[in-house]
Amino acid sequence: MRTTQLSHNEVAGECATAFERPGRSGASLGLLLFLAWKALGENGLSLILLLLAVAIGVGFQIPNRANLAGFRDEIMRQEVSSGLGQVRVRPRRGERFFDVTDMMAGIARLPSVKAVEPILVLPGAIRSGGHFVVLGITGVNASAGQRPYERTVGADLVPGDNHGTVLGERLAKQIGVSVGDDVDIQVLLSTRPRLVLDDNGMGNYTLKVRGLAGFAALDSVFVDWGFLASETGEDHSASALLVWARNDKVELARKTAASIEHLFPAATAMSWLDDSRYLRSVVGAVQALESIAGGMSLFGVIIPVLSLLYIDALHRRRQVSLLSAIGFREREIFLIFFAKALIVGIVGVLLGAAVGWGMLGYFNLHPIYNYEKFVVRPTITFGNMLAPVLLVLATTALAGSLPAWQAARVNPSDTLRRIE
Repeated sequence: MRTTQLSHNEVAGECATAFERPGRSGASLGLLLFLAWKALGENGLSLILLLLAVAIGVGFQIPNRANLAGFRDEIMRQEVSSGLGQVRVRPRRGERFFDVTDMMAGIARLPSVKAVEPILVLPGAIRSGGHFVVLGITGVNASAGQRPYERTVGADLVPGDNHGTVLGERLAKQIGVSVGDDVDIQVLLSTRPRLVLDDNGMGNYTLKVRGLAGFAALDSVFVDWGFLASETGEDHSASALLVWARNDKVELARKTAASIEHLFPAATAMSWLDDSRYLRSVVGAVQALESIAGGMSLFGVIIPVLSLLYIDALHRRRQVSLLSAIGFREREIFLIFFAKALIVGIVGVLLGAAVGWGMLGYFNLHPIYNYEKFVVRPTITFGNMLAPVLLVLATTALAGSLPAWQAARVNPSDTLRRIE
């Protein structure tokens, strides 16, 4: 028997020729996953770096999205739900409505409306001791369940209370008063002297501070609407009607505003987003921050994942060539390397989600912002948890697809002929 000795190049050529022959049936999914898992375990440092990149991306995005959502929700609660409502109705001409009885009844019948209340705002001033502040005096319906402010200290106004007021916390501190103290309030009831009343259109009152109001009303003065309107001589007048809708969605608010203008052409109605430049800026800023932070997080994932997997694919060209030589198809090699990215993505996002959940608990106990009753706590929802997980997982898969495609396109003939 003659033993034939083959050189390395001849072996490579034979293997390359075998690659071109009709091959076997496709490899099982279990085999492909096994090969992917074994390849990941061969380089522990690379695996740790990959998992850290994915976990940090998820762990950063979850509390970031939740805190931004919490900030937006607190703004909406203070400025809209416990503020001026979802829709604000004002006269198209003139400074105020002279009788809002029928208008309130008509608006209240709209199916999207939860409550509608009048406010009457008149120029005035408040004095206590040596402190004097010029500002607007706001009359609110003391019998309503919905107020354009959130009381934080003391009692609220009650119907028929002609001798009480609710002050903003910052204003009360500025003029040095607290609940139970008396303040002097001067109100411009008319721009023209009223000869019959002989009061020069001014009202002067000494009122007792019933309570204090928070964030959106920190510098405001509130009195009973019925009392203030009667002092003007127009018992049902209002500067505006505040409408609270069934939810805070701007689409519903705009639809309600359009219905109100259709019913009452003499009025102009605007949604909370269209009426307030401040709220528009806040909502836009939150959306921009979410996009920027999300983009930064994704770049922090895609760059290391793509780089590490690409380098790994380059180092495994000979292994890939041998797999090709024994009959593995391009798509199977692609799936092996793509499965590596998926395994890294799944394990990484699970670790990151655990870290993110822990950070949510921390920020809930230690809010990132807490000043004058404005407290920002994370809004924990299924969407705020799921969206970062899916986004980072998709990014990891995308980052892993290029190295997988590159590995699948390795030419086994060229690679194996270099073996010496």
